[in-house]
Amino acid sequence: SDKLVIANSNTTTPLIDGDFNESTLKINGSLSVTGSMTMSVANTITSSSTFNGNETIIPINGANLEITIDTDQLVKGRVLIFRNLINQSYTILTEGSEQIQNYSMDLSDNLQINVTGHQTLTIFSDGSNWYPLGYN
Repeated sequence: SDKLVIANSNTTTPLIDGDFNESTLKINGSLSVTGSMTMSVANTITSSSTFNGNETIIPINGANLEITIDTDQLVKGRVLIFRNLINQSYTILTEGSEQIQNYSMDLSDNLQINVTGHQTLTIFSDGSNWYPLGYN
């Protein structure tokens, strides 16, 4: 079997549920980490492109780039962190019917980031759309 299941009874929600074929691990409960944790970092985006990686942190280094978030990224709880490495504006676009919340709190097909320094944008998906967690 390519499964890893840890439970103390026959249940559909084991404490740990892993799938080696899918490279997934699900914890059904709280997780406490006593050491450090890392997040994956994508290659730096230097030209307009579509993002469809497994990474969480996406560095951006280019002027007036358009970065489209692939619809495959639209998973409930998915977090993306865009880090602008230079003092230039960029635009985040959505690929399908999903939208992204803009500064005025309305959903839109794009989010223009007008940079006043080396900003970081953190967004999350509710499974249907994207919403900002913070700009700094």
